[in-house]
Formats: sequence, C-alpha cells, structure tokens
Amino acid sequence: MSRFLYRCLIRLHPRAFRERFGDEMLCIFDEGLPLGCGLFIADGFASLARQWLLHSGLWRLAVGAGLTALLIVGYAHSEAKAQRAAEIRDEAQQKQIPPLDHAEFNREAADAIAMLARFRESAAKSPHRFRSSQPAPSSGQIN
Repeated sequence: MSRFLYRCLIRLHPRAFRERFGDEMLCIFDEGLPLGCGLFIADGFASLARQWLLHSGLWRLAVGAGLTALLIVGYAHSEAKAQRAAEIRDEAQQKQIPPLDHAEFNREAADAIAMLARFRESAAKSPHRFRSSQPAPSSGQIN
C-alpha cells in the first residue's frame, strides 16, 4: 500500500522530473523500506511542492505575496501611519463645523426663492434683447 502511495506521489511530479528521477526514487524507496516509509512519503510531498513551485514559476507569485504581506504588516506597525492618523484627528478637531441652524437656512432659502420669482416676473415683462418679435420658424421652413 505504501509503495502504491509513493508511486502516486512520483506520478504527480512534472513529466521531465518524473522521467529523469522517477525510477531512481522508487528504487531508493524499495531499498530503504525497512527504515520507514513515512520519511519517504514526507520527502515525496516536499519534492512535489518544490518541483511545482520552483520549476513552474509559481515561486514568483509566492515571493510577491510574501513581500506584499511584509510591506502591509510593516506599514500597519509604522510610525508614519500613527503620525498621519494623529494629523487627521487634529485637523478634524480644528474644523469643527457648527450645527446647522434650520431656521436661518429656511429664511435664506425663502429669500432666494422670492428673488428668483421677482427675476422671472421682470424678465417676462420686458423684452429680451436676443428675443425676436417674429415667431420662430417651424421645423419645415428653412431661411
């Protein structure tokens, strides 16, 4: 049973590695069987991970992810982050905006609406300098 499992591990290795070292690995497993198959199976799993990670280019992703995690952790514990947070907190305290006075807001809104209404009335009474006294041509006529 353990030989079958080890053969399956060898079969999971990349083809070039398996063709070059597969028979030798199986021979060493058979010779070292009295020592314990657990060590060989653990080594087979380590070899499998090593071959797929290092020789397939996935190691680049692993290194990139590791470096990114290291940078994130470093920034999270940095003094610059704490200093920037303190600056933001100080700015927020300095800018404390007074609460909105609803009565004042309503008075100013009413004044603005009244001013717009007076403007529309005066615009309707006096002719606009760009308005023509002639009716606009219909869409079918071309001048």
